[in-house]
Amino acid sequence: MARRVQIIANPIAGGGKGGALAPELVRQLESRGLHAELTLTERAGDARRLARTLEPATHDAVVVVGGDGTLHEVLNGMPDLTLPLAVMPLGTANVLACELGLRADPAAIAEIVDRGRAKRAAVGTIDGGERFLLFAGYGLDGRMVHHLERIRRGTLGKLGWTRPVWHVVRHWPRDEIQVETASGVRLDGLSQILVTRVRNYGGLFTMPGDIDIEDGALHVIGFRQRSRAQFVAATFRAWRGTLRIGRDVEVLTTDALRVEGPHPVPCQLDGDAFGTTPHEIGLERERARILVAE
Repeated sequence: MARRVQIIANPIAGGGKGGALAPELVRQLESRGLHAELTLTERAGDARRLARTLEPATHDAVVVVGGDGTLHEVLNGMPDLTLPLAVMPLGTANVLACELGLRADPAAIAEIVDRGRAKRAAVGTIDGGERFLLFAGYGLDGRMVHHLERIRRGTLGKLGWTRPVWHVVRHWPRDEIQVETASGVRLDGLSQILVTRVRNYGGLFTMPGDIDIEDGALHVIGFRQRSRAQFVAATFRAWRGTLRIGRDVEVLTTDALRVEGPHPVPCQLDGDAFGTTPHEIGLERERARILVAE
């Protein structure tokens, strides 16, 4: 019996490339003897709803055609994280693709589904519910994503981030964020934190520390940027890959933590807006199986 592969594709991803490349991916998979079924999303939430029907008993793999947001939806819809998951990256940042060296090439993705291996990636959770594969960001980071969600119209390119970044930097919020790990380690007075499972951010920046998607830990990067100049300097160092741990950057590794502050602070999950603090962050018992080249 042919292996069954479900493709969930965002047709407007990549400036409309999703709708064009997804049928070619079907052809590439079927040329390898796999049975591929394609479903296109029409609106936000469709990918999550479609993923709820996927089980290892009925499918051998699922392929996401789209960006990190579509991947986030599928991850949160999947009832069983052990179902192998592949990604053809067509989003704005494509963080997972940058981390794992994935390309928007139907033939290459079909080869990965057919003959690739699975990386066992730990999956984060917020308040025991919403999952994230990449990161949770609070403070400046979260505010930029929340502002973008309010003004966004249609598809987004990297230049689309210019306005929300400028808005947040111009208004310069005075966030005070506290983090406490399950073991009682505490960081106070942070302006921004990133709880990450990957080393790259936004497809452009590199975070400090020894981070691997298979390491099974939550890496907490706390920033103390009390001026615009400090923010710009840290951003430049992250872009160059030279951001280092020091007085204004602290790093913790844990499997659970609480994020809070005297006032609610906006959060983003995998690049999408997600509520405000306080939040309890942990890890799923099961790991996701992310397919990569052999």
